[in-house]
Amino acid sequence: MIDALAYVVIALAAVAAIWGVVTAVANKPPGKAQLLFAAAVEVVTVIQSIIAAAKLAAGFRPVELATTIGYLIGIVILIPIAWLWANAERNRFSGIVLAVAALAVLAMTLRLVVLWTPAA
Repeated sequence: MIDALAYVVIALAAVAAIWGVVTAVANKPPGKAQLLFAAAVEVVTVIQSIIAAAKLAAGFRPVELATTIGYLIGIVILIPIAWLWANAERNRFSGIVLAVAALAVLAMTLRLVVLWTPAA
């Protein structure tokens, strides 16, 4: 995992979460731009997870390996599920669904940054 890339994921997820809340407060469904932004967050998240998985495969062992692997899988799954839900059921609450997924990705990525220390 690359720290700078993790912080990019955190920043993008924060923007996506705020955007989702603003959309819901405005009583509008997510637009194409918002859905594309969520897809971009997913792309960066997948890149980060692939890099982390490659480092794990190369022998790097974080302090909590199982938790790290779970988070790496979880952050890749959340945005697509929220994106599909928001795209299928386009109402004001779709923005909240995207916001909750983005906040979860943000929190899980912050936790990954903490977990990504070598085991002694």
